[in-house]
Amino acid sequence: MTIQIEAVGSYIWVREPSFNGVAISYLCDKVFYSGSSRYQRIDIVETRLHGRMLFLDGVGQSAEYDEFIYHELLVHPAMFSHTDPETVLVIGGAEGATLREVLRHDSVKRAVMVDIDGELIELCKKYLPEWNAGSFDDPRSEIVIGDGRKYLESSNEKFDVIIVDLSDPLEDSPAVFLFTREFYSLLKDHLTEQGCMAVQGEGVSPQENILHARMVNTLKNVFPVVKPYAYSLHSFHRPDSHILVTLNKDWMPQDISRRMKSSSFKLRYLTPEIAENLFHIPPYLQEAYEREKDNIITDMNPSFEGVYHKEPYRNKAEE
Repeated sequence: MTIQIEAVGSYIWVREPSFNGVAISYLCDKVFYSGSSRYQRIDIVETRLHGRMLFLDGVGQSAEYDEFIYHELLVHPAMFSHTDPETVLVIGGAEGATLREVLRHDSVKRAVMVDIDGELIELCKKYLPEWNAGSFDDPRSEIVIGDGRKYLESSNEKFDVIIVDLSDPLEDSPAVFLFTREFYSLLKDHLTEQGCMAVQGEGVSPQENILHARMVNTLKNVFPVVKPYAYSLHSFHRPDSHILVTLNKDWMPQDISRRMKSSSFKLRYLTPEIAENLFHIPPYLQEAYEREKDNIITDMNPSFEGVYHKEPYRNKAEE
């Protein structure tokens, strides 16, 4: 999908394409970059409401004023679920903010970030430097430009924590095969004995939860403990989710809040009290898990039928 940028008088309007029946326009002060890498369309703009924003293939991915909520919730529940995380793998996360949050933990000795789009990383360094906050230059960091799945297939290294920070698996996207049971099994093989993992879990509104439910059920085919949790960002215009999984069968939500209380962390969103209540799921999502229980995402059947409704709007009165 291609974003639409239109100058109207002294104003710049950026229109996110119609997606599942909704199109959103942003009043902007500046377009920093608009172009394509080898893998995707990239747009970076300055919006009036959300500050700087990153769009990939026309879809908003990250916004200056509330990205901290997304990244704190993606990283820290998994990090605090482990007793002493020393080695961490990040799949995706080109902006560097996921890596930034990982490196807040003094216990981390090595953090590997694997992202397929080196051009995107460089653009984020140039136009979104606050996102990485120096994490790319941290001596504990190793940045690998490449396919996350191929990286795992060619490595025997195990990690205490893995964070999977991917964009939506749109049709014909290479990300499609990073949502399958086979990929999740590969991730499991690269976790240490008590390893933990968090993945970006997609939308969880009553109108849009099919992909989330299929991801949860696919992960349950692989991991003994699977815990989805919801949150909201103004810039995402819908409730979204992450999913925590762990090989520790004795894991408890209280582990996160207890370890947070004993740390020196001062986060902007996540607190021990929020962590204790993070994993309460509404009944309509429990119903979605049951409804989609047979729709496991696999390499042989990576179908996302019913997930997206991208047909262009047509005014039938004009036909």
